[in-house]
Amino acid sequence: MGKRCLTLVLALLLALSLSACGSRPDPTDPTSGGGGSSSPPIPAPLDATYWTAVRHESYNPSFGRTEVSAMPTEKWWADLYLNEDGTALFREALGFGYASYLINAEWWLGANNALRLTGEDLDGSFISMDGRKEKDGSVMLETPYGNRFYFEPAERPASGGELCMADLEGTWRMSAGEAEGDEFSPEEMHMASLLNIERWWSDDEGGYTLRADYYSAHLLDTDAPEYETEEDLLTEKLDEPLMYGLPNELWSARLYAEDSETEYYVTLTDRNTLYLQQYYELDNAPAARTAIYTREASLMPETLTLALADEPDKSLMFYWRDPPAEVAKPLEALPVTVLEKGGQNKLLLIGRWYETDIQFCTGSAEQNEDGTLGEWITDTVLYEGTLRIDEPQWFSLTIPEKTAKLCLFMKRPWDESWFTWPITDQAPFFVSGDTFLTEAD
Repeated sequence: MGKRCLTLVLALLLALSLSACGSRPDPTDPTSGGGGSSSPPIPAPLDATYWTAVRHESYNPSFGRTEVSAMPTEKWWADLYLNEDGTALFREALGFGYASYLINAEWWLGANNALRLTGEDLDGSFISMDGRKEKDGSVMLETPYGNRFYFEPAERPASGGELCMADLEGTWRMSAGEAEGDEFSPEEMHMASLLNIERWWSDDEGGYTLRADYYSAHLLDTDAPEYETEEDLLTEKLDEPLMYGLPNELWSARLYAEDSETEYYVTLTDRNTLYLQQYYELDNAPAARTAIYTREASLMPETLTLALADEPDKSLMFYWRDPPAEVAKPLEALPVTVLEKGGQNKLLLIGRWYETDIQFCTGSAEQNEDGTLGEWITDTVLYEGTLRIDEPQWFSLTIPEKTAKLCLFMKRPWDESWFTWPITDQAPFFVSGDTFLTEAD
């Protein structure tokens, strides 16, 4: 009876020791000590919660060898958070983007110092990573791609260190504005704002850089809203907080244009919350506007994304006349190009696959005997520009029931001839609902 009680006590102590080394072990994982007839040795706890990658190993099949790289470099680094509460974070940053990233993760240390991380990648897919604590106190972690990182303990960054410039990439929608310490919704302020930050390849930098597009609309409750648009803004990291009192104490970023004095200052308080400040003068004294933005899955609202999924293979562009509120409202921060004063209709155009040159021209249509368009005789070019890939643009005009007064011209930049689409409710040029304008048309 004494031996039986002693066995139960030892088993209980072993279970408590294993759970104290991290998050809960996976009973289906043989490295976690969940199976087998004999109890594994009790692993030693980790010496730190923050780790920096000092070496990287990857197999090169072209040469049949494992290549070793020292880390970090000026544009390539990786770090690992193994927090005491069992949560984890792994990221490999290359320039201003992630080569791999594990979020919403947990970790535990099992038998024989085997390390297991489970969580989500940037796309929300479940992934796991295995590694181990080495005899020298370092940590090895293998990514799902078979590459290995070797980490050494480092001083844990201050608040905000869990975030970096790569986390700025994405689409951000204004969710609140601050004025004199009070918060207001964009609807209360009759405004809307979008911030879209993308990674662009730079030959000059020899890597990726971050570029930002800023859109803001004011006086949305009037017939003449005012728009502020700044595209292709450069980004610069600042080793100082945007303002004191925010959770991110380490860094902020400046968004600026090289050829003007336009600049905005941003920071992240968590991965899905961005603060933006714009400085100006009020009564000859410096002042600042502050807005809070929330991360969006895409610049396109869901209804629009579903419509785009059904596009033909050779679409020149996407054309939607007077889209419903679930499409129009999320994009109301984008400027509207007025083609006709007092226009009763709005067209949403989106570039597809390649950049598309467009023109809106006044004139008249010459029809063939079968009623199809023979030629459009142009009087005046009202607008000419380019639609970038997946870039939405708004146009305001009045669509006549019969004879077209305006014609939409479109082509790829390398083409010589234009495809034409007279804008009218008259057949055969009638466009209803969401429609793709293709080369075949």
